[in-house]
Amino acid sequence: MKLMQKVLTTMATMTVLVGAAGAANAVVLRNEDTENHTVTITSPTMHKQYEFRARTLSLIVCVGVCEFTIDGVGTTRAEGDEIVAIQNGKLVTLPAPASE
Repeated sequence: MKLMQKVLTTMATMTVLVGAAGAANAVVLRNEDTENHTVTITSPTMHKQYEFRARTLSLIVCVGVCEFTIDGVGTTRAEGDEIVAIQNGKLVTLPAPASE
């Protein structure tokens, strides 16, 4: 639970910091699988491949819409504060958590 609070605090801080940039957002990438996955992330300003370890969480700063691809698995897009999750070998986009 404390990890999620730290992530949300970090996201809030990043949102404030990148707010001046306008279109930059922090998308959460969660690898909920027990396997590592190589993810290609593409946006208007980047094209990178990253290996995400099993059971990890990362913040990806996206300008505009980011596309997340795992070869042989699929592709999904995310923007804003959405969450991209790798679940049971599938790539899914989840809505941003509701703020209170």
